Amino acid sequence: MKQSQLLENINIQLSVDVQWQPLLHAGTTNQLYTGNYQGQAVVLRLDTTRQVLGVCRQREEKVLSLLGTKAWAPEVFQQKLPDETQSGWLLMKRYTTLDDAPIADLHAQILACVSDWQQIRSMPTYDYQALWDAYQQKINDLDNTLQAQALLSSVCALMLELNITAKVELCLVHHDLHKRNLLNNVGQLVVIDWEYAGLGNPWLDAAALVTEFSIPHLEIASLPAFRDVDSKAFECAINIALQVNRQLSLLWYELSGHSDQ
Repeated sequence: MKQSQLLENINIQLSVDVQWQPLLHAGTTNQLYTGNYQGQAVVLRLDTTRQVLGVCRQREEKVLSLLGTKAWAPEVFQQKLPDETQSGWLLMKRYTTLDDAPIADLHAQILACVSDWQQIRSMPTYDYQALWDAYQQKINDLDNTLQAQALLSSVCALMLELNITAKVELCLVHHDLHKRNLLNNVGQLVVIDWEYAGLGNPWLDAAALVTEFSIPHLEIASLPAFRDVDSKAFECAINIALQVNRQLSLLWYELSGHSDQ
């Protein structure tokens, strides 16, 4: 279906004639538009029709609905799951950017957000094994993927080691925590792009706090998920998690170099 027809169909479902304008957003596989709906600026996300490893729209919809009115959660007006007639889409309030604010100024709010969502444990579970299986299937379908196979085997081994080193209770995990997914709502930090979220291993968000925001280990160790982990085990676990995230990123880019099948 052409984009113009899809946007027209969405307007019919919204019962309003929104004039949609493309919105550039680096690093996303989806298409974004902005417009005015019910008297305020909104963002419309048109979900990509190609498979994105780790993304589950049904899980995302449940996560967003369970986040409810959390101050750091995006205000979602409507979300439509994909079906036989059209791709999925999501309509949310449009927030302002962080305007290149120094990362250090964001530390307190980032930690407060993560601390809050680590205490949420009634969420759809993120199935890591299904993700590894999906990566394996993609590797099997492609040629010249020795590097990707080595990375996947390493990630699986590291995840097992992580659970042995410092097993913690599962909680809500964002799984894609970086500055581009942070916006500003009149001084309140808002975290967007919950496509990969679910009940999972909090060490992966912890590693992102280190690499993306340079938050000290000691501050991360005070988060609810890690308060019962001794300092030695914490350092071992966070270093393993850093390896997991780094190798997952390399695996993603290794496979994205091949054409999608």
